[in-house]
Amino acid sequence: MTATRNALILDAGFASLPLQRAVKAAGFTTLVCSGKPHDAGMKAADTPIVQNYADYDAVLDVARKYAISAITPGVTDVSYLTGSRVAAELGLPGFDTPDVSNTLFLKDRFRAWAEQQGYPIPRAVKEIEAARHLPFPLLVKPIDAYSGIGITQVHHADELEGAVQEARSASRNGECVIETFCQGALYSHSAFIRGGEIVCEFFVDEFCTVYPWQVNSSCLSLALTESMRDRVSECLQTLVRQLGLVDGLLHTQFIAGEEDFWLIELTRRCPGDLYSRLIELSTGVDYSSAFIAPFLGHADTDTFSARRPAHLRAIARHTISGDDDTDFAGYHFAPLAARIIEAVPLKLPGDPLLAAPRDRAGLIFAEFANFTELARLTPQLKNYFLFKTL
Repeated sequence: MTATRNALILDAGFASLPLQRAVKAAGFTTLVCSGKPHDAGMKAADTPIVQNYADYDAVLDVARKYAISAITPGVTDVSYLTGSRVAAELGLPGFDTPDVSNTLFLKDRFRAWAEQQGYPIPRAVKEIEAARHLPFPLLVKPIDAYSGIGITQVHHADELEGAVQEARSASRNGECVIETFCQGALYSHSAFIRGGEIVCEFFVDEFCTVYPWQVNSSCLSLALTESMRDRVSECLQTLVRQLGLVDGLLHTQFIAGEEDFWLIELTRRCPGDLYSRLIELSTGVDYSSAFIAPFLGHADTDTFSARRPAHLRAIARHTISGDDDTDFAGYHFAPLAARIIEAVPLKLPGDPLLAAPRDRAGLIFAEFANFTELARLTPQLKNYFLFKTL
């Protein structure tokens, strides 16, 4: 009789559900850890565990109590950082060392390391006085927040103090970074690493049309040139080797102009808002299974048939959100030359709905008749997928 293999998943949000399904499909019993007992992942788990996974000692106790065989992050930075420490303590696979993880995830540490190594990044400082000597406009960011929370663009030196206070209040560590604003379009690069090499990668066009620092509409890239893709890919392959990254996902947001590009944020967790589903629908690649494989100790060398899989379907992803706090009453979809193929409701009538980037009403996946329409309409999706208020 086969012994039970327990996998501890540190995240119970709705975007972690595809990962939980992949873990179950691999033959593991799922233990899901979250401080939010009503999250979707807790309802789907074989064993839900109400525990804030930011608490390393408590998570380590859970891991030992249930004799876990694997631990996996979800779609939050904290899930990876805690998982990295627990995995290091218990000798479990899939995570970089805590030191490497901190270098990638903490914005101030990454900026300092990347500048020393000569990577293309915004110029960054930590102190207001030093920031006064940088060219404006500047962005002030918490070193460890997510979804654009706490970010402010400042155009004049007298705005710095207020922006720094806001960023620090949004940071778990009370720290921020001040960096130059890079002009260009926003993209993401999602790459799977095996044996120190990028073996599969995806480029996505990203648009922030409700809140300026949070992506709400996206599609597999149609705008990025092949030469720029090659340059970004070569840059990140060098980074993989320099840091000695283990098998897994390296997900990067970057800004690109006509000639130059800048690395903005790198992570090794799964990106949120069902990014995995966008890739799966667009290309047919099982992104979720590929993501969790290294954490389960699986060698999935047959998963990838091409380094850059073909863009097979004209799929867009859109997160429905708003500018103001309100009470949700339902959805309103304006006529659009696309077919809604999946909808993920995240609110019930009467639920409070916070302004972006702190909340969303739902997610939509839409398929267009051709790639021309996909490119034209993806940046406009906020005008077609709306919510009603009470």
